[in-house]
Parts: sequence; C-alpha cells; structure tokens
Amino acid sequence: MNSRLRDWSRFSIRHQVLLLFFVVIVLPFVFIGYFAYTKSVEAIENVSSVVSLDMIDKNGKTLDNYLNLVGSAQNELMFSSEIQELLSQEPKTKVEEMEFALRLIQLTNSLSSNPHAYSIRLFPIEPSRFPTFTESIYNGIDIENEPWFRQAKETRSPFWQLFLPRDTPTIPAEPVISKIKRLYSLGQADIRGIVAADIKVSTLGDYLAPVKMLPNQQVMLLDENGAIAYHQDASRLGTRVKSSNLTRLLAGSVRGSETIELEGVKHMVTFTTLGSNGWKLVSLVPLSVLTQPVSGIERISVLFLLFYFLISVFTVVYITVRFTNPIQRLVRSMSKVERGDFPSPGLPQARRQDEIGWLYRGFDTMVRRIDRLVQNAEKAAKDKKELEFQVLTHQINPHFLYNTLEAIRWKAESRGADDISEMVSSLGNLLRLSLNDGKELTTVEREIEHVRQYVNIEIARQAVPIRVVYGVDADIAGLPFLRLLIQPLVENAIKHGIRSRTDGSGIKIVIRGEWKDGMVRFEISDNGPGIPEPVRARLLSPGAPDSGERSGVGLRNVHARLNLYFGEPYGLRIPERDGAGATIELLHPVLATEPNRTE
Repeated sequence: MNSRLRDWSRFSIRHQVLLLFFVVIVLPFVFIGYFAYTKSVEAIENVSSVVSLDMIDKNGKTLDNYLNLVGSAQNELMFSSEIQELLSQEPKTKVEEMEFALRLIQLTNSLSSNPHAYSIRLFPIEPSRFPTFTESIYNGIDIENEPWFRQAKETRSPFWQLFLPRDTPTIPAEPVISKIKRLYSLGQADIRGIVAADIKVSTLGDYLAPVKMLPNQQVMLLDENGAIAYHQDASRLGTRVKSSNLTRLLAGSVRGSETIELEGVKHMVTFTTLGSNGWKLVSLVPLSVLTQPVSGIERISVLFLLFYFLISVFTVVYITVRFTNPIQRLVRSMSKVERGDFPSPGLPQARRQDEIGWLYRGFDTMVRRIDRLVQNAEKAAKDKKELEFQVLTHQINPHFLYNTLEAIRWKAESRGADDISEMVSSLGNLLRLSLNDGKELTTVEREIEHVRQYVNIEIARQAVPIRVVYGVDADIAGLPFLRLLIQPLVENAIKHGIRSRTDGSGIKIVIRGEWKDGMVRFEISDNGPGIPEPVRARLLSPGAPDSGERSGVGLRNVHARLNLYFGEPYGLRIPERDGAGATIELLHPVLATEPNRTE
C-alpha cells in the first residue's frame, strides 16, 4: 500500500487531477452510458420482438383466413351444376363452340364479381378444342403448353402459382398469385377443367399493411419453395432469399424472432407460418431503426465525453498556470531558504488575493522572521557568551552564603539574640528552598516549607500580627510542583493586608490544598480589603497596568508561568467573594514523575 502511495505521489498535481478526473467522471460516465445503451437496446429488441411477433401472428392468421376463403370458393365451384353441365358438353359445330365460349366467359365474369377481391378463371381440360374461347380470352395463346397448366393436369394436389406480367401476358399488368386446382365431375373421377383463383399481389399488401409500420421495414411472403410471393419491391417477386442466415432461421421453426445479419446490416427478423399452405410471413426491420432513439442518446453521450475531455484539459492548463507553477516556484524558493540563501522579499505572487497569495505572503513573512531570528540568535549567542564570562567573574558559591548565614546565627545565639538567630535561620532555609538546586520542579511539601520560612521572616519583620493556617492534604505532599508559586500569593496577601491595617488588627491567611478533578488545587484566602471588581476583571490579563489599590505583578507572573508550562486550564482563578478579604485559586496538574527541568 505504501509503495502504491509513493508511486502515486510521483505524479505532478496536473497529472493527478487529470487522472482523478478521468477515473471519477469519465470512466463511470462511459460505463453507465455503455451499460444503459446495451440494456436499452436489449430491452428494445425484446419488446420489439414480442410486439412484432404478436402483430405478425395476427396478420398471418388474417391472411390465412383470406386464403382459406379463396380455397373454399374454389371448392364450391365443383358442386355448381351449371359449371358441371357446361364443362361436360362437347360442341360439335362452330356455333355450339361459340355459345360455349360465351357462356363460359359470362360465368367466369360472374364468379369474379365478389367482395373479396379475387377473380376466377375456368379452363376446359383441353382448351385447344375451344379455339373461340382461347382466342377471345387469351389471344390464341396455347394454354395447354404452359408449365403451370401441365403441372395442374399432372398433379392431384392444388398449388399456388405466381404470375408476373413480364412472363404471362394473359393476365393484367399486375402481379397475380393464383391457387390452381383440378375440377372433377360429380360422381366420377374425370377431370372436367382447371380452376385458377387469382389474387392480386396488391391485395395481399392490403392484408399485410398493418405489419409495416417502421421506416425501411421489409415484409415478405415466402412460398413453400422459398420464393418471394409478396414484397414491397415488385422486382423481387419470384426471386429467392439469398441470405443463408435467414434461410436457416426460417427452416428451423414455425414462428420466432431473432437478430441476424443481412448484407452486412443487423436486422430484427420476425416470422410466422401460415397454416393453410405452410408459407412464411416475414418481417425485417433494421436494428438501427429500432435503436434510433438510443443512438441519439449515444451521440449526446459522446458529445458530453468530448465536452468533459475539453473541460479536463482546460482544468489541467488552468491548474498548471494558476496553481502548479506558482507552487513549484515557491518550492524552489524554499529550497534556497533551506540552503541559507534567503530570497528578496516582495515576491510577485504575494499580491494575489487567493490561497496562493496567502501562502506566498505567509512564506514571505516567515522568511523575514527567520532572518530576524537568525540575526537575533547570533546576537543572543554573542551576548550569552559575554554574560557567561561576567557570571564566571562574579559567581558566588551558594554554600558560601549558607555557611556565612549559619555563622551569623551561631554568633547571635552566643550573645543571647534568639530573634536574630531565628530570622537568620529562616532566611537561610528560604534561600536554600528558593534555589532548589537549580531545578524548576520541587514538591508540594517543599513549596509549603518555603512559605513557612517566608512567613517566619515576615512575622519577625512586621509589627502587625500575622497568622497563617495550613490545610494541605497529606496525599499531595509528595507530588511534583512548580517552585515559587504559593509564596508570591502569600506575599501579595501580607503586603496588601498590612497596607489596609490602620487599627493594628492582625492578618489571617488560610492555605488549603487538595487533589480535586484530576488536578492539584490550592486556595489562598485572606481577611484583607478584598479586590474591587474593576481590578479583579483585569488583574490576570497580560500587560495590564498595576492598580494603586492592589498590584497584580506577582499574580500575573504565577498565572503566566502555569500557562506557559502546562497550558489551559491551569493557572490562577479569582472567584467573586462577598464581604472583605480575597481568595486566589491555583490549579496545577498532577505530575507522575519529576523531570529534571531547568530554566
């Protein structure tokens, strides 16, 4: 994982932004677009196949019913007594032959006049024996030698035949599909004639019109041999399907829907089989027609991707010019500072009002401060050496002071001056506890002992009675404690108490110490004049001026030392107090060990 992060960090910001933009926006957009497109195409294909299959089934049944109707009309002709009588005659004279032709033409015309748009053609089994009929109807064409006529004479089963105007001049100038069957005599198996029920291909188109609803859709009707019996393009009538994929699909099942490729274009193929003759009704729809709405969405998606790409390039250029290059220049300036070569102040980018400007101004300020600190450090080092030299030349051994004070105490005792001896002893102890062997931390017990020695000296010095009550819990006596914290507070209380005592009454100070809320808490209370509210509000503020009523220098020093060493919430608190006197609250952390910390 760390190696991957290192590899990632090697890229510049512009490359990271470009890569992130590509991963976060472009890739999800491409994935969602591709997924939506494929699913939409799949859904359209499924819905279209179901709808098209239902529709083509419905139209196939309608067309099948119509073809069955035509076949039923042909069957009814076999039981017509008039037709049976007419075709059973054998004209012997020219006049009889002409009467036969007239009656056959009239009968054919009457049969063709029906509401179902089909026509009937009747042929004697030997048309050559009726030259007047063939001449008037077929312009003397030898019907007997037509392939379809010979097939009808040789085949017992009815069959369908496509007649095209270019191949058969005997029909109107429009393609016709005919159902051809033999006409037998009643009660005998003799063939009396051939009946052809003709249906115009355009009539089939009327029945198949509901199938064709989409642009470029093809509707085909294929006979049992695979020849095209119906198509919108009349030039394809009578031809065969050239696609092996389509031939395979149609030969494999009765009905169905599938997407196959025809002439390099994917088509949705839907087909059904007519029950009357086994013909296939086929619908071909280009897949692009079905997916055209989705293709529009695809084009919009591509435009959006192009737009996002241009936006990403613009973003990278903007970030490079606006942010990356200034940051690189700032890094080079930092490298100079690291080598000790401080650049000239007032960098051009510092005039910007955005974060880069803030960064440059902060760097410029930092460089100036570092420069001043380096100069001050050099000056301080020089001054320190001079002070150390002066201290060495004027250094007094603390043991010399202790021994001297001890000698004065013994001389005072030898002369019976016990009060002087006691003061000197207290002063020596005070000096020893104050110095604390140069350590900044002492213990609570030693700090209280330091206060006791100071109070002893003040009792001997002052004419006003001083009484100090100590209430310190024993469980905090051995805890580490910052030295010279309580003595300045007691000194402050005695000083202001003496100033306010004009009647000679005594000073009482109560010192309480306890372990509370995870802190060492001291409370120093006195019976002095108290602290006025305006003075109390600003007494612990750094740099506050001294009041004529009560000086706060000692209090501020103690508060500042606690804050400096331990931070908030440690320090002094001055709670409100009703009546005379003042209370100072000191909060000190509980330290587990006593580090060797010196100033």
